[in-house]
Amino acid sequence: MKDRIEFGEQVRDLYSHLYDLVYLRTHPLTDELLSDASAPSKEKGWRLHDLLLDAIKELDPGPRAAPYSREWRRYRLMVGRYQNGQDPGAVMQEIAVSKRQFYREQEAALESVADLLWDHYVAQARAAPVTEDRSASDHIELLRLEAARSAQAGRYTQPSEVIRGALALLEERLRQRNLTLGAILPDTLPRVRADKAPLRQLLLGVIGYLVERAEHARLHVAAEIEDDALYVGVTIDPPAALRPAAPAEVAERLAAFEEMAGLTGGKLEAILAESGVIGFEIGLQMEVQRAVLVVDDNEDVLELCRRYLAPHGYGVITATTAEEAIGLAAQLQPFAITLDLMLPGQDGWDALQALLNRPDTRRIPVIICSVLKQRELALSLGATAFLEKPVTEQGLLAALRMLEAA
Repeated sequence: MKDRIEFGEQVRDLYSHLYDLVYLRTHPLTDELLSDASAPSKEKGWRLHDLLLDAIKELDPGPRAAPYSREWRRYRLMVGRYQNGQDPGAVMQEIAVSKRQFYREQEAALESVADLLWDHYVAQARAAPVTEDRSASDHIELLRLEAARSAQAGRYTQPSEVIRGALALLEERLRQRNLTLGAILPDTLPRVRADKAPLRQLLLGVIGYLVERAEHARLHVAAEIEDDALYVGVTIDPPAALRPAAPAEVAERLAAFEEMAGLTGGKLEAILAESGVIGFEIGLQMEVQRAVLVVDDNEDVLELCRRYLAPHGYGVITATTAEEAIGLAAQLQPFAITLDLMLPGQDGWDALQALLNRPDTRRIPVIICSVLKQRELALSLGATAFLEKPVTEQGLLAALRMLEAA
């Protein structure tokens, strides 16, 4: 058996390569932590990856833990840094610690996880081998189901955050391989229709594959928009810096990456040169936002509606007067308008009639949102729906989804 100090160092190494499945499947701890060392090599990476994530869950102090307590901070640090792929700065801000405190807490959190895995390792060493009936396809199926649930929930991902998080996780590996990073990324990218977890795994997989085969070179990561798609390209320059790979290995890895790309709802293509695969391009469907014009003279209400709608793919435009609302509606042609009745100057009733009488705005659905109990009157005057204030997130989304289904 290993000694505890050596084991802890190897656990730290595992978490620094959490999404590099090839590295995981060949790590010295792999066979010693997994219950079935005879499992196919292709499957071992997934199993160890799951085991490491499960260990993080064991740190969860539960809903009754005081926010910013030591246990809470260490759990949130591990989730942010290793599960969500956030960079250290973002995690520091979330758990409210200085840079010095962050690295101290990270070391303590990794030590706590190592303790949990040490107990597992000791029990594993004493136990008889157990055959586990689980295949890599089972894991892919679970990811596919999760992706389907995400799509049904209308979830979107900010790719800039995921790309930068993946690069932060691989920063040490790049340094070890003497690779410099060239990233051509706009400050903001449009959100894409993809769940964060499989997209992060895909990026870490393709980047990790190139990194493991290259040395003394430059890793280029770029993103560009074409039509309604976002394309993320990852390449090594010069191509000659890439170690050649056997055709069978290349085919196996491409098949795995294409499967994972399918889980994001996107597509993956290998970038080829005379020497073989020198990079990858990931195509992702961009979020097609439906604009909603929110008309209210209360800034708190406008901000609340932004928070309600933005996570569900709606673009929010705001207006505080009837005159401003009518002009924006004619100019921008939003998918729908939410309209307060009690506006300064020209009130909501006047605005409703003006919108319905103009040829360029009369087809835009108007949802009245008011404290006044005037549902029947609003509908009789041409409003599409009526929501009584305070408007709930569920009520507003239900009204908009009714319009989408119409």
